[in-house]
Amino acid sequence: MTELLGFGVFAFTSLLSIVNPLAAVPVYVAMTASYDAHQRRVTLQRALLTGLILLVGFAALGPFILRVFGITTEAFQIAGGLIFFGIGWEMLNARRSETRTTAAEQTASVEKQDIGIIPLGLPTLVGPGAITTVIALNGQAGSALDVAFVYIAIVLVMIISGALLIAAPLVSRRIGTTGMNVMTRLMGLLVMVVGAQFEINGITAVAHQITG
Repeated sequence: MTELLGFGVFAFTSLLSIVNPLAAVPVYVAMTASYDAHQRRVTLQRALLTGLILLVGFAALGPFILRVFGITTEAFQIAGGLIFFGIGWEMLNARRSETRTTAAEQTASVEKQDIGIIPLGLPTLVGPGAITTVIALNGQAGSALDVAFVYIAIVLVMIISGALLIAAPLVSRRIGTTGMNVMTRLMGLLVMVVGAQFEINGITAVAHQITG
């Protein structure tokens, strides 16, 4: 039971740190600055629904994708760990990773009528890092309960993201740029730790296969 709960906590913290909804706050505030309350609510709903569908879809299809391309779970964990190190390093330097959105994409999105799906849902909330995380977690799950914890983690992270973005204007004013940078650096450290754990899991499994 302890091991099962440990996997559940790991799944939740891994996904929360890589989604990092706090980093989406300034993007969301800037892109919806001219919106009224109803437009902001609809935009946020679409962004969250997009993120939820993407994460659930890739979590469900992850094992199939790995089999089709002949990729082992261990290889995906090792590659995912490297991606996390890159994203975490940029976060430690208080820079927004361009695996989420580039400056050009954010500028272009202002001209769009509906920004909920792109770029807020994809890739601001759910980018390559989050997709890699759910596929790797599902591949690492050792039981049906482990798989259930992955889906529970997805739902919880989307709920937290929604709550934070609803309060985005207040959060942005209260925390300020310095506070946002501090939180981004802390989350970056956590992302790198998660990446290290994925690396350890993948390399350990490969070592056992070689020596066993």
